[in-house]
Amino acid sequence: MAAFLVIALLPGAPETLASSELRAEVRGKARGVGRASGGGAAAVSVPGEDGAKVRHLVAEGETLASILGGHGLPAAEVQAWEQAAAAVFALDGVRAAHAIELTFAKDQGHLLGLEYEIDPHSVLSVRLVHGQIQARLKAMPQLAAVRGVAGRVDATLATSASAAGVPVRMISELADLFGWQIDLEQDVQPGDEFRLLYAELADDDGDAPRPGDILAAEITSGGRTLTAIRFENERGETEYYDLDGRALGRRFLKYPVAYRKITSNYTGARFHPVLHRMRPHRGVDFSAPAGTPIRAVASGVVTFAGRSGRYGNHIEIEHQQPYATSYSHLQKFARGVRAGTMVRKGQVIGFVGASGMATGPHLHFMLFENGAYVDPLTAKLPTDEQISGARWKRFAALRSDLVARLANLGRATVPLQSLSFSPVSLLDLLRPHASSSLR
Repeated sequence: MAAFLVIALLPGAPETLASSELRAEVRGKARGVGRASGGGAAAVSVPGEDGAKVRHLVAEGETLASILGGHGLPAAEVQAWEQAAAAVFALDGVRAAHAIELTFAKDQGHLLGLEYEIDPHSVLSVRLVHGQIQARLKAMPQLAAVRGVAGRVDATLATSASAAGVPVRMISELADLFGWQIDLEQDVQPGDEFRLLYAELADDDGDAPRPGDILAAEITSGGRTLTAIRFENERGETEYYDLDGRALGRRFLKYPVAYRKITSNYTGARFHPVLHRMRPHRGVDFSAPAGTPIRAVASGVVTFAGRSGRYGNHIEIEHQQPYATSYSHLQKFARGVRAGTMVRKGQVIGFVGASGMATGPHLHFMLFENGAYVDPLTAKLPTDEQISGARWKRFAALRSDLVARLANLGRATVPLQSLSFSPVSLLDLLRPHASSSLR
C-alpha cells in the first residue's frame, strides 16, 4: 500500500469554525412539492457513530418545543428537554436561521442529545447522560488542524483510503462528491491515486479532535484527474465544485445509501432469484447490512409509506417534476416518515431490510421520469449552479491554493511547513461559512 499521511498545523490561533455538523443543508423548497405542510425549516438526517443526526434550520416562529414535537417527541419528553435547556440558556433566544442538531438512537426512537448554535462562538449542548438530561454552554468547535492524505489504490478505493487514514465517513462523502463523474467501485482500479484535504475540529470538552469538512479532494483514474473544491454556493450552503467552477453535485444524490456494493443493475432482463425466471429489473439493488440508513436522494413529498406486496416496506417520493423515486424491502421506516411528509435531500427515511420478496438485506431503488422507469445510475438529472461574476475571483484564488496543496501531498520530500495554510487562506476558506447561517 503506497500511502502516507501529512498533517498541516495552522500558524497562530485557529479561526473559529462553526462545525459542519451544526450546519443545516438548506435547500429551497422544490417546485411541485409545495403542498407539503409545515414551515420552511430545512432538516437533513445523516448516520452518525452514536445514531442518526438530524440537522434542523430554525424557521421564523419556531421554538425548541415545536421543533422537538415536530420530530416526534411526546409532550412530556419535550418538557423535560426544555426544562434542562432553560437552566443554562433563555429559550426565547432561539433564533431563525440558526441550526439545531438532534441526535437520535440508531432506531430513531429516543433523543440522545441536541446542540444549538447560539452565535459564532458558543453552543448550547444538551445530552442524555445515564438517564439524566444535562445541559451546558460550550465554545463553538474550532479548526485544530488541516489534515492531508495521499495514497494509491491497492484493491478498492474504500479499503485503500481507510488504510491510509481517511475517516470512514469521508469515503462515503467521496462517493457523493464524484458519483456522477465516476463509479468509485467499478472505475477506480489498482494503481489509481487519491488525495484529500480536510478540516479537523476541536471542542472545549477535552475530547479528541474530530473530522470536519472535506476541503478539497482529487481522484486520478484511467488517465483523468477529478478535483472537488469546497466553496459556498449563492445560498450560503457548502457545495463542491470542479476546477471550472461547475457544481459537482446535482439536485439528486446518486446513491440512496452510504457507498455500498451494487448487486443488480437496471436491465430489461434478469434472472429473478426468488421467482426463478427472467424478468425486467427496473431499478438498482444496493447490498448493505440490515439497519443501514437509507437517504432520500432529493427533496420531495412522501406519497406512500407502508407495505406494498413483493416490495415489502416501501416508500415513494415525488420530487420536482418530472421525477419520483421509490425505496423497497425496508426493515422499517424512519420516525415521522409517512404519506404527506416533506423530506429533504440526504434525510434518512428508513433502514435497509429484507421485507417482501427478497433473499437478503438490500435496497431496491427506482427512479421515474414522467411516470416511466429510468436507470438511476445513467439518467441525465438536473445540475446545480456554475460560479460566475464577483464570486469567481474568490473561487479562483482558493482553487489555486488548494490544488497546489493537493499536489504537494504527493511529494514525500516537501517540508511540512510548506503545507501549512496561511492566515489569508484560512480567512477566505472559513469565515464566510462560519457566519453564513448566523444573524
